[in-house]
Parts: sequence; structure tokens; C-alpha cells
Amino acid sequence: LMSFITLPKGVLLQFEAKDPLASTPATTLGWRNVSEHNRGEFTISPMRIESVKRMSNGTLRKYYVADKNTFNVSWSMLPSYRAETADGYWGAEDLRRFYASDEGKGAFRILLNYAKGGSIQNTELLGAEPFTVVFKEFSPVLIKRGVNAFWDISMTLEEV
Repeated sequence: LMSFITLPKGVLLQFEAKDPLASTPATTLGWRNVSEHNRGEFTISPMRIESVKRMSNGTLRKYYVADKNTFNVSWSMLPSYRAETADGYWGAEDLRRFYASDEGKGAFRILLNYAKGGSIQNTELLGAEPFTVVFKEFSPVLIKRGVNAFWDISMTLEEV
């Protein structure tokens, strides 16, 4: 019997997805927790989309379009399956399956839980924020295999 760790602030990253690897496959969209097992830092890089031109008289004109984010995250030695992760949430095979799915090929939503304070029950208080993103990069590397397989995974998501 395996027990899982309950993190006081919840998980940082959730995908809005179907869950084909669940014990009873979920065919509707829902928020799926991505494991915190050996997760590295989560980088949010803002990108300002704007047009900047220097005029003939030397003045600068700047047209602001939008601010978008790029999200980078990686895991080291992430187990293949959620039953093997420390918290029981999505493992490497879930992420690989999602990336290869029709959902992963297009735009999808993620939810970031900044855990600004309070309990994990109220995501409004915690500052959970949804973003619509696409995969910019996804790199699974099989590190060890045997009874259990372990992966190093890195991915970059870009806000649409």
C-alpha cells in the first residue's frame, strides 16, 4: 500500500485535460494536477509585444500590443506513472500522453497556483490564475529503466 504526500499549498501546475490513464478513463475536461515530484524551478518570463520606432525628428513612438508569458518547468527523475510519484499526481507518461494527444497539439489551459496564502481549499485566495497556452518545447529523456522508469522532462509553454 502506497501513501501519498499532501502538500499544504497544493500543486503549482494543473492542466485542463481529459485523463485517459485514470483507472476509469475520464472523457471530459477537468483540472489535472501535475506532480511536484522532483520538480525544478518554475520560470515565468514576461514578453511584451510592441512596436517601437524612432521618428525622423528623433522622438520615439511606442505602440503597446500585449503582454504574454512563457513558462519553463522541468522535473528530474520523474516516475513514469502517478502511482509511483510522491504525491499521486501526473507522472511522465501522463505528460507524454498529453503532449502527443490532440489536446496537446493545440491550445489548452493551465492553472497556476501561486499559493499566496490560506488553505488549498480556496483557489481564489491562493491566487490561482488560468492561462491559455501551447507547447513551445517538450523534451522527455529516459534516465533509468528497470522495474520503474524515471524521466527528466523539461517543457516550455507559451501563452497565446
